[in-house]
Amino acid sequence: MSTLGQQLKQLRNDKKLSQPEFAEQAGIEQSYLSKLENDKSIPSNEIFRSLLIALDLSIDKFMEPLVSSHDKARLIQIPDVEQWYKNKTVKNSATQCKFIYLAMFLISIGCALFYSGYKNDVFNENFYEYKSFGVVRADEPQDIFENWRDYTLFIPGKSNAFKEGRYEMQVRRKELYKLMGEYVGESFVEKVEGGKRVYLLVKVEPHTIEHMGNSWLEFLGLFAAVFGLVLSVLQPRLTSCQ
Repeated sequence: MSTLGQQLKQLRNDKKLSQPEFAEQAGIEQSYLSKLENDKSIPSNEIFRSLLIALDLSIDKFMEPLVSSHDKARLIQIPDVEQWYKNKTVKNSATQCKFIYLAMFLISIGCALFYSGYKNDVFNENFYEYKSFGVVRADEPQDIFENWRDYTLFIPGKSNAFKEGRYEMQVRRKELYKLMGEYVGESFVEKVEGGKRVYLLVKVEPHTIEHMGNSWLEFLGLFAAVFGLVLSVLQPRLTSCQ
């Protein structure tokens, strides 16, 4: 942490100027420059501006090493420097608010993402299994494949109706399964070429099929929330560096 005098001397040496040369450029006496460099005097606002012009520096660049200087009590006697510190405080406060809002947003969105992944709100993992035995023709009852015996045993004039019915059902039997993302009842009908398919619920309890999307939501949510917490803890240090 430099003082005003140390900063002046360092910058003058960086420009490879002697005290007389620099004093002449700044329009001040060499003896007065010596007092400034040894922290035995504080320049007026006008002289401070002349020093900055001679150094070809902005006040921001000049004050960079002096942000946390223990010499602040003396430095703020210079009006431009006092205003610079006030502006710095306002800027830091605004930056601090931005960091806090960002941290709050990250924690909030992180919790929401993690909860969505945990509860499978976006990507469903519960599926109900339905089974269809085959295509039911338009003139046939919906349960023809399950109860075909009831419809073939007592057909007048057909002594071999049972045998023919069993053979026909074996030929026509082409099982299909569907997984539904929600419960649609004990059965549902789907129109297909040649008739319709009747799908029957296989199990009352749904199947659970893990979806990578939910794992990613949980990971991203946890990452965002932790990053937000770290940001909220580090924000005083981060804003002090602005």
